[in-house]
Amino acid sequence: MNRTATARIAALSLCLAAPLALADYPERAITLIVPAAAGGNADITARLIGQEMGRQLGQPVVVENRVGAGGRIGTQAMARAAADGYTIGYAHVGTLVLHRFLFKQQLYDLDRDIAPIGLVAETPNVIVVNAASPYRDLKSFIDASRAQPERLTMTSADPGTTSEVGVKLFIAQTGAAVRQIPYKATAAQLSDLLGGHVDSMMENLPPLIGNLKDGRLRALAVTTRTRAASNPDVPTVAEQGYPDYEQSAWSALVAPAGTPPAVIARLNAAMNQALRSDSVGKELRSRSQEPLGGTPQDVQTQIRKELPKWEGIIKAAGTTLD
Repeated sequence: MNRTATARIAALSLCLAAPLALADYPERAITLIVPAAAGGNADITARLIGQEMGRQLGQPVVVENRVGAGGRIGTQAMARAAADGYTIGYAHVGTLVLHRFLFKQQLYDLDRDIAPIGLVAETPNVIVVNAASPYRDLKSFIDASRAQPERLTMTSADPGTTSEVGVKLFIAQTGAAVRQIPYKATAAQLSDLLGGHVDSMMENLPPLIGNLKDGRLRALAVTTRTRAASNPDVPTVAEQGYPDYEQSAWSALVAPAGTPPAVIARLNAAMNQALRSDSVGKELRSRSQEPLGGTPQDVQTQIRKELPKWEGIIKAAGTTLD
């Protein structure tokens, strides 16, 4: 048999074996890279859905936290991983939309290097103060900041996150003269706020619900157009005199570009089953997150919808990072 015939037979064998290999997927644990610190909203949500997806897939989904650069470090690690379905990523509006306009240096091509799996959930942000704070509503806080510019502080997550840009939008639209302090982790922000070292904090609502319920924190406003189901007594920023202010976070699962369509379909099915389950759906809603789900194409649609809004906000704020 000549070399050409041998090569053709080998290629045919690989083609025939590929569907069988995909039919057996997954055969081992799947790594879910979360580009944020443990204990924050992204981490909590990823672990919740990953655990249920593991049940659906018959293999564990193991969360790996990769912190830094507003989520770019973890997203880059996911994008560079083997496109075999055994490394996937947790993404959000920051990593999929904001980074296009925030950073001069792009660590990966958002259109070329990442394959969407499906939308996970939408999450409100909230502005909170220590329960001992003298500020009981947004007006008193904003008025105090204007009286002594740069004295009051407001923390947020890393540059490139919705809370970080949300604070800039808050300053631009309300005229609040606060000094913004970005943090790498929610736990560090919370510790400093409870310790009285900073005056306020804008962050995803879910990780703060416990401290709000036990009275250690006071919520001044939620950033979404409507009030949060878990904290219906907290007014929106828009309700308190700033009708154009609206800002929220949404998340998605993604994979390295080139991941086989059959694998993407398997992961998407497991994700949707997980979101429909009582253990995940009810828990997300109890934490003021709305489960989304849908197809990989729905992620692309969401990205296209968000691009013009955030491009305008970021350019108006004059924020561009290296």
